[in-house]
Amino acid sequence: MRRILLIAKRDYLQIVSSRAYLIGLIMLPLIIGGSIFMVSLANRGGGAGQRVAIIDHTGVAAAAIIQASQADAPRNLLARNQAGPHFVFEAVKPEADQDAQLLSLSNRIRSGEFFMVIDIPADALRPPASGDPAPMRYYTNSAGFDATGAQVSSQVNDGLRLARLTQMGLDASRASGALRAVPLVSMNLVKRDPTTGQIVPGGKKSPIPPGLVPYFLATLLVMVVMIGSAPNMGTIADDKQQRVFEMLLGSATPLELMAGKVLASLGASLTTSALYIACGLALMFNMAIIQLAPLELLPWFFAYLIADVIMMSAWSVAIGSACATPQDAQQLAYTLILPIMIPIFFMAPIIQRPNGNMAIVMSFIPPFTPVVMLLRQALPTGVPWWQPWVGLTGIIACALAVVWFASRIFRIGILASGKTPKLPELFQWVWER
Repeated sequence: MRRILLIAKRDYLQIVSSRAYLIGLIMLPLIIGGSIFMVSLANRGGGAGQRVAIIDHTGVAAAAIIQASQADAPRNLLARNQAGPHFVFEAVKPEADQDAQLLSLSNRIRSGEFFMVIDIPADALRPPASGDPAPMRYYTNSAGFDATGAQVSSQVNDGLRLARLTQMGLDASRASGALRAVPLVSMNLVKRDPTTGQIVPGGKKSPIPPGLVPYFLATLLVMVVMIGSAPNMGTIADDKQQRVFEMLLGSATPLELMAGKVLASLGASLTTSALYIACGLALMFNMAIIQLAPLELLPWFFAYLIADVIMMSAWSVAIGSACATPQDAQQLAYTLILPIMIPIFFMAPIIQRPNGNMAIVMSFIPPFTPVVMLLRQALPTGVPWWQPWVGLTGIIACALAVVWFASRIFRIGILASGKTPKLPELFQWVWER
């Protein structure tokens, strides 16, 4: 154990004092923060009034649409601080040559003068004889076709309803009030207190999306595991190429060398995650949203992290020891990266249905358990109490199996020379005496 700790201490200090580690430690939050800042700037810019030209062939619809949008000014003001554009409608008198007018307005869209042009047909206010009414056409250069179309459709149809009610003789001021939407307030689910047995009413949900904090927590776990385990592969292959291990084997056994490398990676991963979590909690405290921090999940986070880093680092060390050159190690990097990255691709459907069949099954597949189970635990729906314990037991058992598997490969691979073996040959090394 003393030799293992000495090797781990030496490698840990080498990792945390390296320039690459320090740069990565600083750059990662800067990249994430910069991306959030850029999205915020984009949304703020999109919140400015986007000019929308209305070609009104009915003669009254454009005025009703403008009136309805002005009456709904509080909602439009809120939209300026949210994602998506805020529209300012302007009436354009129809011309005899409709194609030429549409071409002229399209060119004004291309030049940025208008954001959109809506062409309202003459029969838009008349109910159709049968079936659905003829659709209105709108022209835009925006890439967000579906979202923009839904937002415009809602505001334009409010104006058209107002125009129809006015034609029926209803006072315009009363018609505007009749069309006003009733706001919906999102509430948390009602639950029963397990201690007292009383029913706890669901409070109002936070305006911050419920999946945001779990997403960042799971993403942090993936990044820390990747940063902690992936470099071992190239480092071990490089040390082997330079015959460093031939000198070290005079003082330590292959198992001790591998254990020291794995513990060093674990120490670096714990250091990285502790720094990021401490900074994140301090930031949330300063923003007065510390109540959103899933503090009760931090023990689970570190338990999953320890098991995952040990498993992936051991596999990384084994693959690196079997490779003849660092370039060969890069070609086998997919065997390490895929188990870590696959859960990332399923985050969105898991957040939407955290207790669906796919989410539950992936929670019990050991390479995916840390990310998927942690993500489900952090969501408001939660998971049954027994599932995290079963998942943690599975990932620990898998980590121990991978460590044994990797140690069998490492003892042969560290002294092997020549061509890098293929995966079937690595499996043969496991059973060789």
